[in-house]
Amino acid sequence: MDEQLLSQEEINLLLKTLGKEEEKKEVKTDKEVQPFDVSALEHIYAGRLPSLELVFERWTSGLKRGLVSVIASVPTIIKEGVSSVRFSELTSKLPFPSAVGYFNLHPFKGNFMVILDPKLIYMVVSNVFGGSTKPYKIEGKEFTKVEMRIIERMLKVMYAELEEAWRTIMNVQLVPIGIETNPTILMFARPREKYIVLRLTVSLEGGDGYILLAIPQEGIEPYKEMLKGVLERSPEYYEKLLKVILGVPLHISVKLGYTKITLGELYNLKVGDTITLDKPTREPVEIYVEGIKKFLGVLGHSKNKKAFKLMQDVQE
Repeated sequence: MDEQLLSQEEINLLLKTLGKEEEKKEVKTDKEVQPFDVSALEHIYAGRLPSLELVFERWTSGLKRGLVSVIASVPTIIKEGVSSVRFSELTSKLPFPSAVGYFNLHPFKGNFMVILDPKLIYMVVSNVFGGSTKPYKIEGKEFTKVEMRIIERMLKVMYAELEEAWRTIMNVQLVPIGIETNPTILMFARPREKYIVLRLTVSLEGGDGYILLAIPQEGIEPYKEMLKGVLERSPEYYEKLLKVILGVPLHISVKLGYTKITLGELYNLKVGDTITLDKPTREPVEIYVEGIKKFLGVLGHSKNKKAFKLMQDVQE
């Protein structure tokens, strides 16, 4: 039979359509074989681990009190949040130099870290020696001996407060290992190993910096059920929790007043001189709890010590 069923134009159109169908099938196949990163879903959130969250809160409160001895002023410390990141991602984002204190926390496995922002270190050093706390530029050079000494003192306080915070829920032993200033050469964990990272912001007059607490996720995995706190929801559990919360230390300060003097007046000050403040003697003083104005009161003394008497609550 010589007569064609389809014209040449119809054949070309059919071939073109079949080609598009084949392309669609190939694209679909490519999508099906794309690798899927299962580890991206393996997160432990502190919000699902109430006991771990309690450790974070207690450590933050402890640092407000403990760091006063190093910083020589009362810092404001705010918990920014908790995230889960790979070890390689964490270390690659840290600037040089950074102060990375790494340690073991028995009975947990793996290396824990406390990481200090270099800007925070520069501000603390300047504050200790009476300089300005304005933001500092990270120059990419090693810390000086003085700066390293301040770092060691800060880490000593942080380790002590962290150990105390963990003992709220279990007995632990913190064993310092070392301090590294170049994060890129840290090799004690696998690149893809997950870390739970708590970020704190520490504010001093004129600037702020961060503190990171990094916890190996695999290290606390065997204790996850205990950290969830689901096994102890009896009245005794809540009594224990309340006792811990009520035992959190708070810093109280009294603001006497302000005044302004010239540089020349400051230069001429000597022992025995009197500085007059802006508040009248009979006006109540302001009393602050953790930097927040809470009461008004009057100054006095009790048992041979300076004291103040609460006169009024302040609602802000």
